[in-house]
Amino acid sequence: MTTTPTPTPATGSGVLFDFATPQSVTGWSSVDDSVMGGISKSTTTWDDTNGSGALLFSGLMTTEQNGGFASTLGPPAQSLGQVAAGAKALGVNAIGDGRTYVLQLRAGQSGADRWIARFTPSTKPDGTNGNLVSIPLESFAPVDRFLRPTAPRTPFDPATIVQISVYLIDEQIGNFRLAIKAFTAIN
Repeated sequence: MTTTPTPTPATGSGVLFDFATPQSVTGWSSVDDSVMGGISKSTTTWDDTNGSGALLFSGLMTTEQNGGFASTLGPPAQSLGQVAAGAKALGVNAIGDGRTYVLQLRAGQSGADRWIARFTPSTKPDGTNGNLVSIPLESFAPVDRFLRPTAPRTPFDPATIVQISVYLIDEQIGNFRLAIKAFTAIN
């Protein structure tokens, strides 16, 4: 399921990550298909995007040498679940490039439960604030570590989120650029 942008976050939202300063991307890292022999390359950096800060996930996606994914992984943090408890949706405030990205949530006591949803942020910013894509929690599907669908071990509970990651998959080859201003939990 691909979600569409909504104008503003709902009242009662909590900030999971805000990338206003260069230090805010500390702990985020790129992991690409090179771990399996591919040659896609991405970077995760901070960028002053349209006058405000953003985590910039960019690079080149290729399917050569059995490749086909690029990702940026956030630092594990138990506090994510505390902020997300009771949320009805997750917000991604971002400026995209026309591609559809995958938001992965690692959850559960061990962090082994993985849930994904696809989103396509607008390519034009709404002022300097990016564009909020609201992803309803019921649209997240359980997957294994290779992002293949699987049966859920337990129902998804946002209070158990311990890590957020963003992937580019689905053979969307070429240069890509996603500027993320913030991740929020929306009640």
